[in-house]
Amino acid sequence: MSLKTKTITTAAYERLKADICSGKYKAGQHLLEKELCNDLEVSRTPIRDALVRLQEEGLVISKPHRGVFVRKLTEKDIRDYYETRAVLEGLGAKLAALNMTNEHKRYFENLMEDMKFALSEKGDNHKIIALNNALHDYIFKVADNDVLDKMRRTLSWSIALIRATSWINENRKFEVFEEHVKIIKGIVEKQPEEAKVAAEDHIYKAWESAASNLSNLSDEEED
Repeated sequence: MSLKTKTITTAAYERLKADICSGKYKAGQHLLEKELCNDLEVSRTPIRDALVRLQEEGLVISKPHRGVFVRKLTEKDIRDYYETRAVLEGLGAKLAALNMTNEHKRYFENLMEDMKFALSEKGDNHKIIALNNALHDYIFKVADNDVLDKMRRTLSWSIALIRATSWINENRKFEVFEEHVKIIKGIVEKQPEEAKVAAEDHIYKAWESAASNLSNLSDEEED
């Protein structure tokens, strides 16, 4: 495979991954190679290679004689992810509060302002999700625990797939912002236990939203 082909394949993979995690392609949606080729303006080979990588990461599944589909999560998938993530995020926020500096505080404040602005722009889910990821990434950067961050990143794309479903309800975006405000308040004020509790509460509410939307999607499919 030439360097150019590798570059095209990587670009196709990253674009498809972002589109799945942003909710452009819905859970259970059939990903047709021809349509993907047209959307990304590439040949079938990079698309096929990208789909193989996405399947390895658990974002898509291949059904014999039927094709490739965006993974549809089960209630157990969601429970397993969020139970684990609550522990990781709680500890991350606690450690971040213990490591806070004025430089960190300024960065958090700027991120929150950016998120507030993004919420005022209706329909810009890509930007909101990107800023949400940046906020959680920075919390773990401040926490400065490489083992903890590595564990979190093993869940990152599965969590992103869940998030794409859980934000079907537009009001959830505003709830998430308020939950983030509480987490960051605990961190910047160097209150580790408050930050930990706020982070855990945020994850449990996200779990509740994701489970509810999964149930609603299942009901719609049965109608």
